[in-house]
Amino acid sequence: MQLFVRAQNAHVYDVREGQCVGDVRAFVCAAEDLPLEEVRLYSAGTPLDNDALPLTSLSVDSVDVSLALKGGKVHGSLSRAGKVKGQTPKVDKKEKKKAKTGRAKRRIQYNRRFVNVVTTFGKKRGPNSNS
Repeated sequence: MQLFVRAQNAHVYDVREGQCVGDVRAFVCAAEDLPLEEVRLYSAGTPLDNDALPLTSLSVDSVDVSLALKGGKVHGSLSRAGKVKGQTPKVDKKEKKKAKTGRAKRRIQYNRRFVNVVTTFGKKRGPNSNS
């Protein structure tokens, strides 16, 4: 059986009885001159982490190779949790006028919609448009 290995270059690996995933990993490291601990093998999108897994148990005839990425900062890590809230200055709330309710609110609404209307050309704009 032949196994197609897709790394930087495509390779063909002849599978013999009793060979396992670790043998393919060693073959890729020798062929591509890569460090053994950084090579990751994937078969049909699933990682092949177990080096003792026999190659005959694979359902597909191709293996993808990728390298482990270098470590670094993780976005949204817990070490930075709550820092933005702690850095922003506290601003006191301002006093607001009491909102009108009931008949007074409906009167203002009526005046805005029907009494103070200025007819203009073009499309009617909504109440929150800034133009």
